[in-house]
Amino acid sequence: MRRMRKNRGRSLTRWLATALIMLVSGLVALTSLSCSALKWMPQEEGLHPRLTRFGYLEEGKLVSLLVDTEATRRREGDSVVPFGIGVANIGLRRLTLTRESFTLIDDQGQRYAMVSVREARSGTSTMSYDRRLSRAFIGAFTGRFDAWPQQRADFFPEPGGSTVTDRVELFPRSWTVDILYFPHPEGDLVGRRYEMWLDTEELEEPVFVKFAVK
Repeated sequence: MRRMRKNRGRSLTRWLATALIMLVSGLVALTSLSCSALKWMPQEEGLHPRLTRFGYLEEGKLVSLLVDTEATRRREGDSVVPFGIGVANIGLRRLTLTRESFTLIDDQGQRYAMVSVREARSGTSTMSYDRRLSRAFIGAFTGRFDAWPQQRADFFPEPGGSTVTDRVELFPRSWTVDILYFPHPEGDLVGRRYEMWLDTEELEEPVFVKFAVK
């Protein structure tokens, strides 16, 4: 009887040890999966790594900035064009986002500030469509920071929707996503390279993403 109990005890110990090893291995694999996610997407020389097919990511020690062009590339004929934006405060005491924080720069060096809410609404009737097209990048960005709280940003709410956001404060380890609207760059929109710059009072130097609209 004692021998049977010893054998059962050893079997249970071995089972627990095996289960623990599998659990640790799984956690290591998940961590590795998260860290190497950017390597899954084909990289292009001179551009930032892609998190999604149309989303380009700059992930520094202080700020993570993502620009998504899924909705952008469908708006060649419009005077106002959308860009999906994701921002995470990784290492700053505070990160304040305003309408003046973002600047679009085309491949000719032309700089574009965000349009007004009125201009965005008059220039497009498909804000809800833009948001639907941006679900992939929002899901991918959320997945990287799902343990952190999200701060609401709505710089361009749909008519009759939520209140317009003019200022968003990101505290340490928090993030936000939104769809921002800029003037259509001079010339063609699709088939060119751009930069999106983020500059705030808390940043010593601006953060930027180099991306393409295809």
